[in-house]
Amino acid sequence: MPLLDDIGTYLVAQVGGFGKFSGTTGNLAKGANLDAIAPDTMVSLYDTAGLPSAQAFSTGAAASIAFEQPGLQILSRSTSYKTARDNAYLAYQALDGFTGLLPTATGIQYQSIDAAHAPFFIGRDSNDRPLFSVNFNIRKDTT
Repeated sequence: MPLLDDIGTYLVAQVGGFGKFSGTTGNLAKGANLDAIAPDTMVSLYDTAGLPSAQAFSTGAAASIAFEQPGLQILSRSTSYKTARDNAYLAYQALDGFTGLLPTATGIQYQSIDAAHAPFFIGRDSNDRPLFSVNFNIRKDTT
């Protein structure tokens, strides 16, 4: 999951409150089942469907992919409504409008990362903790 690894590494570097990113441990995780793991205050990254890839025409028989457009969802939860909301906004502010090369080992060029909307309250998890979501449209090179 290079996309989630890149985004997670970038958020830890940019957002002071996201102190650790490692799979499903720490307060920033990828693909975590938020109902099942600790700590209470946590942000998790998820791949979503996104938009179709753009095709580049060539002189050969088949077109090639010029760039991909994956989606990203960030879910934030906490025992505190304000903390869950604030963490979602920190991720939103760090990512919305980003273009360029994320400072990660993959070397993938991100043409754009744009929020589809501002963070919003989506309800409570099975442990009655508030959940906030924000979704992003991403355009990235295929390498």
